Amino acid sequence: MPESLRILIAIDNFHPLIGGAEHAAFETGAALVRRGHGVDVLTMRKRPEWPSQEEMAGLRIFRFGERVPPRPFGRLLYERANATAARRYLDEHLSREPYDLLLLQPIVTAYGALRSRARRRAVAAYCFYAPLAEEHRNAVRGLLPPGLRGWRRQALLFSGAWTAHRRALGQRTAIEAADAVVCPSEYSRGLLADAFPGVATQHACIIPLGVDAARFRPADDRQAVRARLGWAPDEHVLLCVRRLVPRMGIGELIRGFGLAAARRHDLRLVIGGVGPLGPRLQDLAKTAGGRVDFLGLLPPDDLPRYLQAADLFVLPSLTLEAFGLVTTEALACGTPVLATSRCAAPEILGPLDPRLLMSGTDPAAIADSILGPGLDVIHEPGFRDRCRAYAVERFPWDRTAQGLEELVSQLRAKAGDAG
Repeated sequence: MPESLRILIAIDNFHPLIGGAEHAAFETGAALVRRGHGVDVLTMRKRPEWPSQEEMAGLRIFRFGERVPPRPFGRLLYERANATAARRYLDEHLSREPYDLLLLQPIVTAYGALRSRARRRAVAAYCFYAPLAEEHRNAVRGLLPPGLRGWRRQALLFSGAWTAHRRALGQRTAIEAADAVVCPSEYSRGLLADAFPGVATQHACIIPLGVDAARFRPADDRQAVRARLGWAPDEHVLLCVRRLVPRMGIGELIRGFGLAAARRHDLRLVIGGVGPLGPRLQDLAKTAGGRVDFLGLLPPDDLPRYLQAADLFVLPSLTLEAFGLVTTEALACGTPVLATSRCAAPEILGPLDPRLLMSGTDPAAIADSILGPGLDVIHEPGFRDRCRAYAVERFPWDRTAQGLEELVSQLRAKAGDAG
């Protein structure tokens, strides 16, 4: 066991707000605590009822008050105001903490931590998942109201372009100021190289994320779980839990499922999640064909039983999916994952079985993949056990924590050589 480290995780949103980055930060921090390290979390206090300080799974959580500048310039001033608030909180309340590592999650709180006094004595690692500017541009392009024309359309595009430009500048600044960039996959590191060619990509490293195998595990009685969810024993249930935004490919999945359901009437698609595309996707499902159920926002405590009960999890990502935690979570529950061959899915699923990668992202390819390899792995004896064993062995959170320990040692050794 290496020496005990003091680590600060800087992140804008944290529990009780749950997303991919928030979940990854929590699990990484908890794994570091289990390995004997001290971990603090600096995040925004976005609701007055949230405590300014609390402890969770051994993590000490500190929340500074979110700044919301008034309109009409609120959006332009928001990031600067909250970066300043984060820096001040660190300098005023945590200045005596001898942090060894600043683990910086995008976006605003990280900028403040990099300017704080804590930065002087700690190494800093910036967690890069995808280019923030491209994420924003992708969202704006996909969410323009249908039929919007004229100056309103141009105004939205201009606003989106300006925000993307500012986020690119901020992300570049953070990457340049950090001692290392941590990516969860080779795909993510490729996004980094494309977005910021020549900027710190030489010290980017890959530390995969993981899965809590105790929480995400096969059900003791899977058929009983299915019965409680209202799923018949003789139907094949496909599950997809995603944020309902364009890059997730849910529209393509619904169309592809409709084609598959026209040929197999025992299929059901269950979609969990919320997002701006929700109403459009529900309208699409009414005409695409097949039985499609929308769960809405799925509470985190309910996710394991849905993953346990499903026959197949479908991941139709189109772009900017740096890892996909739900992939490893489904596998740990014993549920096969059928994914597009884009993003990080080939790195995660390819070594398990290449049949789990779709031949394309268009509806016809998705339908063929569901009816072909999808149904094959569902009925293959022992395949659910293979999924579980693969996830448990390959993606423990303990390995993620160990990767960060090794990174701190490497950065310290590099600093010593330079000195």
